[in-house]
Amino acid sequence: MKKTTELSLATGGDSVAFTFDPHPVKVLAPEKYLPLITPTEKKIKIMEELGISAVICAEFNLDFANMHPRSFIKIILVDTIGARDIVVGFNYAFGKGKQGGIEFLRNMGEDYGFRLHVVDPVKIGGVVVSSSKVREAIWGGNVKLASTLLGRPYDMEGVVVPGRKRGKILGFPTANIETKGELFPKFGVYASVLVLNGNRYNAVANVGKHPTFPDDPFTVEAHIFDFNSDIYGEKVDLLFIERIRDDVAFPTPEALVEQIRQDVLNAKEILK
Repeated sequence: MKKTTELSLATGGDSVAFTFDPHPVKVLAPEKYLPLITPTEKKIKIMEELGISAVICAEFNLDFANMHPRSFIKIILVDTIGARDIVVGFNYAFGKGKQGGIEFLRNMGEDYGFRLHVVDPVKIGGVVVSSSKVREAIWGGNVKLASTLLGRPYDMEGVVVPGRKRGKILGFPTANIETKGELFPKFGVYASVLVLNGNRYNAVANVGKHPTFPDDPFTVEAHIFDFNSDIYGEKVDLLFIERIRDDVAFPTPEALVEQIRQDVLNAKEILK
């Protein structure tokens, strides 16, 4: 995105991001489990915040998948978008069977008059940033690493819905978040920040099934510090900052309460 916006400023043109929905894997290999790191709506919002002038989100289907790379360049990139500079990642490939790669794009640039810019791999701590590395970190509960790779805290958006009020009974009321997100962190407790109507609130979040109460369903919920408002139906964004512990069963509710007190203290220390 940075390279694209820099070129836009230098040439006086518009910066355009081209993306797909659904993810190509969901169409070409639906048997594979590939949860989205960032839902499409949120991804578009992030692109706009980074200075992209326009985002084109194409419907990915079998017809699109079978399009020849030359047709994609001619019809979409050249005739429709009017691209003069094209920015791609170092391992970019497109078109049916990924026939279109870097050299193909470079050659087509000579034919159609656009310049190709290839972005080198980004490394953080010797690790090449990739979607697979981000997913691995989140699945493993290492949201701190995931946030470093993403350049922002890993988050899940959703709506606050009524729950079983278990937290309130224990003295730690929680906001139960119903989310359309696909990628859940490893079950456990996390120091978090909840964003509501543009305001940020420190919180401790739990992702899991409450093993102390085996009949409880899977939930994503957050105990917001120093907060006592009714927010049912409100849209919130839960940012995962750092993992505190596993989701484990306790011998008694009292033991769980004592642990939650410690979780809150740990989260407050982390969130300083």
